[in-house]
Amino acid sequence: MSTDADKKLRAQKLLIELLGESQGLPTKIGQFLSMKEEADELQEALNASVNPMPWEEVVEILNREYGGDFHTVFRNIKPQARPASLGQVHPGTLKNGQPVAIKIQYLGIKEKVDSELKILGWLPGMGPMKKWGMDLAGYIRELREHLDQELDYTREADQQVRYREKWGDRSDVIVPKVYPEYSNEKVLVQAFEKGQTLEKVIGLPQEKRQEIGKIWVSHILFMLFHKGIMHSDPNPLNFAFRTKGRSPGIVLYDFGSLFEVTQSERMLLLRIILAIRNRENIDPAQCLKGLGFDLEKLNDIRHCLPGLLAVLFEPFIQDEPFDFDDWNINKRWDDIVGDLKWWFRSAAPPRVIFLMRTFHGLVNHLGKLKVSISWSFLLDDVAGDLFEQASEWPLPEFDENEEAANFDGLSRYLKIDVRKGNGNRVELTMPARVAENLEEVIDPPVLESIKNQNIDLESVQKRIQRSGFQSQILLEMEDSVRKVKVWLE
Repeated sequence: MSTDADKKLRAQKLLIELLGESQGLPTKIGQFLSMKEEADELQEALNASVNPMPWEEVVEILNREYGGDFHTVFRNIKPQARPASLGQVHPGTLKNGQPVAIKIQYLGIKEKVDSELKILGWLPGMGPMKKWGMDLAGYIRELREHLDQELDYTREADQQVRYREKWGDRSDVIVPKVYPEYSNEKVLVQAFEKGQTLEKVIGLPQEKRQEIGKIWVSHILFMLFHKGIMHSDPNPLNFAFRTKGRSPGIVLYDFGSLFEVTQSERMLLLRIILAIRNRENIDPAQCLKGLGFDLEKLNDIRHCLPGLLAVLFEPFIQDEPFDFDDWNINKRWDDIVGDLKWWFRSAAPPRVIFLMRTFHGLVNHLGKLKVSISWSFLLDDVAGDLFEQASEWPLPEFDENEEAANFDGLSRYLKIDVRKGNGNRVELTMPARVAENLEEVIDPPVLESIKNQNIDLESVQKRIQRSGFQSQILLEMEDSVRKVKVWLE
């Protein structure tokens, strides 16, 4: 039988994975608690492999759930199992010969998860959580509700059926058929859909991996913006890949975690993206209020919101394929507002954690595939028909703030104009982000002249970053050879 240690490890691993795949999370929890042993224990839980339930225990559960003998429903079930978030999955066959996958919930998992979740309940009055007013109680509420839903396989079966109906029976992304008549609160039965693991497809040719990446991103965007529902458990075991034939396919597993998005939230997300693209005269805080952000917490960073959001939504703004290795979102946010970035994070409604978890997981998986996808192109392709509606979507009323900055102040380009005494002129136009490294783009003789005039480029760059790349003149200088002007426009 499963030991108490096995049950505790399963609960810890589930909780950590639910909060995110960050290797540093256990350490952060330990820091908040000022208890290193807690951090070490949680880190070990994340790294450890979970022992499956013994076959005898599985048989006991199945016989109990199916009136004393599981053979009344199944012709056979293989003892080999793969882990799932709350249980394990066994391949089997129904009495009619249909191959199925049978997910069986771990014994005692609910009690163990509740026990481990209590650790987080100690955090609100301690450390950074208190300093930045994080609504940890709200996060724990969201996690509890989420876990309660995942612990009921009957509900998960209903969600999987609903997701499949919204997506359809397609070959590019496969949602396995559920057998509700054989499923219950502790056991979920679905069609057996085979595929390779993410680790195995990493070695495929670049073209095939690129196609998988495009299908994956397109599916997420379609379900988010058109259907308002997202598969939000990015555990790599929840995805399998079919690579034979002309076009690859992705199989989705585990629908206990779905993130639902209202029409208003969808339209406001698109409204932000379009406002950044078009440099619209809109206060970002107005859109964020509609998404449930606490405006009072944003007051100290209102002037930086356009820049912060431009970085956050950059994958949807940049035309060419986006390389997340160059994104550096945390560093760039630090450059703009430093520790005040925590006001933005604490202002967000707790449920946003599941939206961020979905995209964070997807980005990690694309990184493993080593593909760069044009998110902007795919968004246009998938949701372009919604852009007009989003542009006209009403924004909530709110009190204006003198410190606020609008999207129309964001710069698109870094421009350099050099005029020499002999009449020669050099004009350069580059993406605004290049201004983060001015020394690399300014011609060496000009750079030397700038330094000779005691112009501190490091201070200029800090001013650029703190302004969130607002349009501005960066420097003007003149020497015996040339006149130079550098600005963001």
